[in-house]
Amino acid sequence: MTDQELRDLHKEIDRKWQKEREDFDKKFWAMHKEIGGISNSNGDFAEEFFYNSLEKTMTFAGIHFDVISNKFNGKKTMPDKTEIKAQFDIVLHNGDSLALIEAKYKANLKDLKELVEKKVPNFRFLYPKYAKCKLYLGIGSLVLKDRVVQEAKKLGIGLMKQRGDAVEYKTDWVRVY
Repeated sequence: MTDQELRDLHKEIDRKWQKEREDFDKKFWAMHKEIGGISNSNGDFAEEFFYNSLEKTMTFAGIHFDVISNKFNGKKTMPDKTEIKAQFDIVLHNGDSLALIEAKYKANLKDLKELVEKKVPNFRFLYPKYAKCKLYLGIGSLVLKDRVVQEAKKLGIGLMKQRGDAVEYKTDWVRVY
């Protein structure tokens, strides 16, 4: 094989490799988009499921609430120009108490930590008119692992889990935040 034939072969291999890489990238991003859509759909399902359940009873942790909303989105700029944005899946209110409920397809330890360390301060900053309200926390999850239940218990976060068509509540340990 001559030097020119080797160079031509090398160029042909590079061209084929580039085409295969482009095809792979297209397939990868299409799959990525599809998986993201499935994940969003699962989250939407969980949110609607727990919202509908709470709307029927208007009760969380043995406390009756008068108002329920799934439209709590806030945005505010702090004095240092940092922008705080937050979305709260389900909020229940009764005049002196609020319950912030996050809906998850599969709750994990990170979700509990985020609820306590990020969502609570953001809620208080975005909605100062509720400063005097007792604040209760909860997570509704279609899948709950034992370690999440144990950590929620330590943190005083109530749990809701799908059990067939019903919701099982684990709220004996809920505390005020």
